[in-house]
Amino acid sequence: MGAFICQVSEVDWLVSREIGVYGNREGSETDKGIVYFTNTKKGDQIIQSIIEDLIGMRKGDTAFFHVIRGEEESSIHGVYRVREEPFYNDKLTIWKSSPYLVYPYRFCFEPHPDHIELCRYDANIPVSEFYRSVEYRNIISVLTLEREVRGAAHAVKKILHEDAEEIIKLLYRNFPIHCLQKPVAFKPMQMNMEPLRDHINRVGEIEFAIKALTAYKLGRRDKDLIDYIPACKDGDYDFVIETFVGQTMRKPTDIMCVGDSKLKSVSIVEAKTGKAYIDDLVQALKYQEIFKLRNLDKNSLTYKFSICLLAQSFHQELAEYASLRNKVLPWEEVVLLKYTPTGDGKNTTFASEALAERAVSTSFETFTKIDSNEPLVQVSSDPEKFYTIFNKKATPKTDLTLKSSKVNSVVLQKTCKGEHKDVLIGNILIYNVGAECYLKDFTEFMKLLYEEANKFKGDFMMVEPIIVAENYDGLIRSFIEKYNNYEKLAHRQPIGAYITRTDKRPKELYK
Repeated sequence: MGAFICQVSEVDWLVSREIGVYGNREGSETDKGIVYFTNTKKGDQIIQSIIEDLIGMRKGDTAFFHVIRGEEESSIHGVYRVREEPFYNDKLTIWKSSPYLVYPYRFCFEPHPDHIELCRYDANIPVSEFYRSVEYRNIISVLTLEREVRGAAHAVKKILHEDAEEIIKLLYRNFPIHCLQKPVAFKPMQMNMEPLRDHINRVGEIEFAIKALTAYKLGRRDKDLIDYIPACKDGDYDFVIETFVGQTMRKPTDIMCVGDSKLKSVSIVEAKTGKAYIDDLVQALKYQEIFKLRNLDKNSLTYKFSICLLAQSFHQELAEYASLRNKVLPWEEVVLLKYTPTGDGKNTTFASEALAERAVSTSFETFTKIDSNEPLVQVSSDPEKFYTIFNKKATPKTDLTLKSSKVNSVVLQKTCKGEHKDVLIGNILIYNVGAECYLKDFTEFMKLLYEEANKFKGDFMMVEPIIVAENYDGLIRSFIEKYNNYEKLAHRQPIGAYITRTDKRPKELYK
């Protein structure tokens, strides 16, 4: 089941905890008076963002409440269970924080039957305790409880099941010191309910709308969608919406799906209103790299990663590279998922975009020539020869040492001379095909690169990849060219491709 944290003021919480109803407001109070979302330029976007946050909720899901106390430290309360799925009701006024605003985007909840006493005595934890768990990486799917200002009103945050378990543990640990002396009288309220699903509209025009529809279908395990998302199609899964994967990423992922079958998997889903471009793939790859680095304590390196770009169309450059990438890196799939709005923008159909045929560079790719026929033997015996063999400029105050040596590969370790001890800068992976390089050879090289990066917690910037061959198949030449153009933007070192001279190859190959 899913889990959510819902923001609420203290005065409204005193009402909600007794009647079991939560609502998200329509409008804001400003110095100029009440401004309703429907009357603003970005009103539809804000409303669809509210729906996006709630619409993935299902009956039986777990709910916590982030209670705001003005100048005092806020707190998290629970554990509650969703008894009625999100709905719309703007007729019945319930809460007291504003005499003017209506909170029509609602759901009903009740004390969770497994945690009755926590609810009866309104058990809670200070948010400082919550953030301690975030810093220790015991909570991974949310970095902040604050609303992010980005044309949205994210008062409800979806979290992963394992993070809900951590919060429950904290509530029980703090129960003796953070609870009421007298129990709360719970009297659930009933009311008319208009399904929130009916308020999703302008799919294909507003990004929040397609994300809301995607969240709705993910919550319902809709086969028309989940069969396209690698992390969802092979077993049970969880998902989060608009989540920050790391402190350095000030833009949240649209949706992240986490599969829990025999092999754990993560799919980063990025949704676009119209056409998706290569920059959207680069952005998703950045999210993926930051997720791995931040969540290393959660065994993230054992996950199978994939990316799903959701758009109405895809730029040819993106389609070509996704096709190439999936051939070379089949363990890290890129899915281009096309959606077509239907029902006047209230629904959509999904279909896998046919990837372009293999793309070959229009110009013959040139690679740097090396004169050595046995580069691995030479750098193994004297690592400092690396600089002359591969025409590299030595970095000041650094040393190269042999880390490992195999038949087709050598790993050198680069360290910087410190005042008291040497500091590891990274490794250099050198792979020698010994013949012309085809897809099978290059995939083996990339597997070694991933293995080396995993030794540094998945950080590809810690590994400089170099491959040597007599020649390169056109597909491989094209991939290297595009990889070096795109993936360096996603914090990966470019691939150094070298050739050894033979009489069989034309001179124009050489620099």
